Amino acid sequence: MSMDIGASKAKSDINITPLIDVLLVLLIIFMVITPLLQKGFNTQVPQKAQSQSKPSNVIVLQIDANGGLSINKKSVTFNDLGDELNAIYSTRPDKVLFVDGDDNVRYEDVIKAVDIAKSQGKVETIGFVLN
Repeated sequence: MSMDIGASKAKSDINITPLIDVLLVLLIIFMVITPLLQKGFNTQVPQKAQSQSKPSNVIVLQIDANGGLSINKKSVTFNDLGDELNAIYSTRPDKVLFVDGDDNVRYEDVIKAVDIAKSQGKVETIGFVLN
């Protein structure tokens, strides 16, 4: 009986070591990049008020379903909104405005009113009234 030393059969197995190396490198890359991709806005959702009384110094901009505006029940137009807010906030140290939009108001009207309120430093903080 003779043994063939050094003679070997051809292997048909795939060498998966390089594939595992690539997989581990990709895993590490995704683990490092994933926390950097998370972006968002910090928001504070107001709690439901226990009483319906509101302080007298609160400025509320109401927008009805047709796009009509009123500041604390006083009717204004989009053209006069900036001037009215300048007059109100020129003497106030706190520049906080609450926006109360009707359920059927167009998004465009709300954004237009907020843009006017935020322009030229009239209002620093804007809150939305939740019904």
